[in-house]
Amino acid sequence: PETITCLDPACGSGHILVVAYDVLKAIYLERGYRLRDIPRLILEKNLYGLDIDDRAAQMAGFALLMKARADDRRLFTATDDAGNLQPPKLNVLSLQESKGLSVDELATHLAPFQVQRATITALVKTFEHAKTFGSLIQIPYALKTHLAVLPQVLAFVKQSGDLYARTAADDLLPLVQQAQVLAMQFDAVVANPPYMGSKGMNSALKDFAKDTFPEAKSDLFAMFIVRGFGLCKLTAFNSMVTMQGWMFLSSFEPLRQWLLSAKTIQTMAHLGARAFSEISGEVVQTTAFSTLNSELRNFKPTFFRLIDGQEEQKMLELQNRQNSFSET
Repeated sequence: PETITCLDPACGSGHILVVAYDVLKAIYLERGYRLRDIPRLILEKNLYGLDIDDRAAQMAGFALLMKARADDRRLFTATDDAGNLQPPKLNVLSLQESKGLSVDELATHLAPFQVQRATITALVKTFEHAKTFGSLIQIPYALKTHLAVLPQVLAFVKQSGDLYARTAADDLLPLVQQAQVLAMQFDAVVANPPYMGSKGMNSALKDFAKDTFPEAKSDLFAMFIVRGFGLCKLTAFNSMVTMQGWMFLSSFEPLRQWLLSAKTIQTMAHLGARAFSEISGEVVQTTAFSTLNSELRNFKPTFFRLIDGQEEQKMLELQNRQNSFSET
């Protein structure tokens, strides 16, 4: 279980991550791990979250820490052999922009430590619009090859460099850390991504959508569906709760064709309106689905039609596998 990785690329305040914690905890217990050892393992090895909102990411991290603290009261007081406190390392990050950083200054101060100018340039360019593009950002292959060693190099700079070099390392380290997460491939990507039609996008996001996600440019949530597969291993699942529009509207036809030809829908629950009590009215109509990141020919998915009733009725029918369809 220590090798299982799960990402919420738009984690908000962490609701999905908290539920994922419970699932992983059950897996660890089933494999015979001691309860007191499980929380730190889940926080440091299994769960990852990204968001563009600083406060939301802080809340998600806090929610996970409180969840873990309930299972291990030593979580905040554990020490290493030398008696130094060892707080758990969270993998929940708020994506930071590189605007305002000077490539020339960073390269000058970090050159003595063999940090290449091309690497610095790639980092600064990649995250110029991080607060707008969020987890939709894809890490260039040339940059990926340098990410493994950069944290150690920057840590050394912070120990032995002069004031200017240490400041440069502090500026660059958050970009390196978020690039590492975005360059990973996970066993599961689970999200309730944000919604925004093309009319609501600014010019930078609209151009980015056309260039990077042509089959899903109609809405932000559709782009997150496609990006989720890029964050998955080939044997992994991309599972999301999204607006239902991509199932029917003509503007999403390229997305549907791509999904049906290159991926494998394992199961889908068409929830329609009133699926979540926090959201009233008929405006937000949703579907939840889990899709394998590869094609399995002749596989028959199971679909659930749950568009009637309120949240409790939909949940009960899904748990009892009512209104299911698996025949073509």
